[in-house]
Amino acid sequence: MLLRLNTSPRVPSFSGPMALAAVLLEMGASTHRAAPSGLRVDSADRSSLNFYIVQGKADNTTLKLGAWGACTRLRNTTDVNGDTVWCTSKLSSYEYYFLPNQTIGGVNNFPRGEGREKLSEATILGLDADEDQRIFVIGKSATSVYWVHVIAAITSVLCVLSLIFPPRYFGTETSRLFALQKSGIITILLALVSFVLALVTFIVEIVVAIPAKNRLDAIDGISAELGNVQWFTLPCFILMIPAILSVLLRSTQQHEYTDL
Repeated sequence: MLLRLNTSPRVPSFSGPMALAAVLLEMGASTHRAAPSGLRVDSADRSSLNFYIVQGKADNTTLKLGAWGACTRLRNTTDVNGDTVWCTSKLSSYEYYFLPNQTIGGVNNFPRGEGREKLSEATILGLDADEDQRIFVIGKSATSVYWVHVIAAITSVLCVLSLIFPPRYFGTETSRLFALQKSGIITILLALVSFVLALVTFIVEIVVAIPAKNRLDAIDGISAELGNVQWFTLPCFILMIPAILSVLLRSTQQHEYTDL
């Protein structure tokens, strides 16, 4: 028995962790947004508020900045007659500014509506005020990089899908695609790309979130904290490490696929 590079990914030690990582990445890519569709949120959509970049808490309102938009909501909803959550539509990139309370002795709060009043996206994002009156928190260049998470999720799903199809689906035994699928090279390359993208996604999400959190935290009366989306991404690339190593470094005898 010789130690060699085993390019067969069709083993449970690879497929199991990669499938779990793909599911986690896909869940994060589809739900790590603060804003569901529409400017008003019903109770069925509020689960979308569970994944976010940064959260800010004011006297009576809470702000959540997600990858695809922003939401504000009341912290105390006792005796409130009307909406308690106000969101932007889904945005692939956006910028957010905080507009300080301009009243004498006023307390800083995030935008909120009264009763059934809708809030415009410009109001929620602090864009309907002069530049010298608002405080920059996060820009379009920062929120747009969350597309890396989507790409990582797609790549990991393709990696798992490549395990499902036997080589005969890609042509005859003399075709190049047949040989590549039989060897497992395509699957392993997809796994390596997924790992790199997942790692980059985690780093990017941390790099984007920390400055935004610090800017919010520096505002009088606002308490900010990091969101949970980056910690949701962390286990994804960690799971991929033993999966990839289990294939590349596993000592085994020469084998052939049996599903040709």
